[in-house]
Amino acid sequence: MKYAEELNAVTLAQLAEGTLDAVWVRGFHPPSACRAVLPRLVEACERSRYTLTGDFQSVGTSIGEAAESAADERRYLETAADTLGLIRDGIFAGRLSPLDELRLRLDEMWPAGATVARHEGRLMLPGIIRRWPAGGHANPHIDQRAIPLLAGLGLRRRIGTNVYLEVPPPGSGGQVDFWSLWSDEDTYDTRRRTDYGLDREQLGEPHWSCEPGQGDLLMFDAARVHGVRRVARGSRATAACFVGVRDAGRPLVLFA
Repeated sequence: MKYAEELNAVTLAQLAEGTLDAVWVRGFHPPSACRAVLPRLVEACERSRYTLTGDFQSVGTSIGEAAESAADERRYLETAADTLGLIRDGIFAGRLSPLDELRLRLDEMWPAGATVARHEGRLMLPGIIRRWPAGGHANPHIDQRAIPLLAGLGLRRRIGTNVYLEVPPPGSGGQVDFWSLWSDEDTYDTRRRTDYGLDREQLGEPHWSCEPGQGDLLMFDAARVHGVRRVARGSRATAACFVGVRDAGRPLVLFA
């Protein structure tokens, strides 16, 4: 798997075109700033409710939940502004969040800029907080583009993006695993579990594993099969979003 250790206009373009698999930037967000927000982050996550799985916690309604039903889609749109306010003002409390910082940098790097995605003029959630306590994991999966809420965006590629605010002790799980398998959504749908994602046991060993440090940024093609190893000790928390790639002359769009 080919990855770069710097995010710039060249590596962003390569990631958007699919000639680069991932960008992994160490120390994108200062670890001291990550540690400062953890008490508020944990409190918000403990109050949260994620409807798709109990394997991790999530602040706010996600784009994945929005795809489940028309009612979930309405909930996603109706709560996006409040969730953004909770993350920006409650958790980061006046500090620039790493995803806000990323959006500013992307706006400068991409020829047509970068902006928050909108659906029929309504704000979509530009970022989300997720936390994996001990025992938490994520089944191998791809993040699909073919959902109604994304149909109007004209996406060519969906880039998964995480900034790691907390990581388990080294060797204690939480690594991101990648498999070089299919990326088409029809094949994926025929292999899905009844809850979500795929059976790890049926995939064999991952082709690449990434063990990010606190403050690291990881961006990758979300159509590649990926999953999170079970956290054995400590916990793992991320600020996460997707960067939607459209035609070269159109802005990147962020949503979560």
